[in-house]
Amino acid sequence: MIRATALALVGLALGACAGGAGRLKPDAPAGVDLAGTWRLNRQASQDPQPLIERMRQDELKRMRRYMREVGEDDPDLDVGGSATGPHRAPHGGAERGTRERDGGGPEHAGMRHGRFSRVPYEEALGPALTSDSLQIEQSPTRFVIIRGDSKRSFTPGGDSVVSVAQGVADQHSGWSGREYVIEVRPQVGPRVIERYGLSADGRRLVEKFTLTEEGWPKLEFTRVYDPGAPAPRTLPNN
Repeated sequence: MIRATALALVGLALGACAGGAGRLKPDAPAGVDLAGTWRLNRQASQDPQPLIERMRQDELKRMRRYMREVGEDDPDLDVGGSATGPHRAPHGGAERGTRERDGGGPEHAGMRHGRFSRVPYEEALGPALTSDSLQIEQSPTRFVIIRGDSKRSFTPGGDSVVSVAQGVADQHSGWSGREYVIEVRPQVGPRVIERYGLSADGRRLVEKFTLTEEGWPKLEFTRVYDPGAPAPRTLPNN
């Protein structure tokens, strides 16, 4: 009896490790074609930037409160930080040598040399955070998303290991109902789920993001795209 119970628990654990592998399929539903060039409809879309900025401000307040509590208030602490600067350490890790003696803590995670670096979701989103258009290529064996100079290619129903900001991640993608879903689960950093599908009338592309990381609130937002390339930007006359 004990042996049977143990085997059942192992089976459940293996199923949990497999995650969404059984849910995402290689074949697109009949009549679903997301291919084309799409431009962002800002009025119909949610902007993630205010949500990210709110997280940044909340984290800054926690860090300042911690600095005051330990009697080492840092007047230079701000919300700066370069997009190309040092990566933010895992939430809760010691950031500077002066903090290692007390074991670190989540209150000062995200601080490096007196400056607050980026919210981890920013790096995970990459060009998707600022791009106002995208192009999708779809075939039975490939699904491609192009944003400017960024090109990501996926095999529907396939698994792969990809590089992320803080190392590597397991990636799984495929069709779930009428949506193409991409799941990225890194060893360190945010878990990202992307969903791409058509609106109810079939005229627009709907993009959904869900990002989670321990120690940070969940970030969810939806964006809507109209068919066609965005209008070219014109430079002001001198």
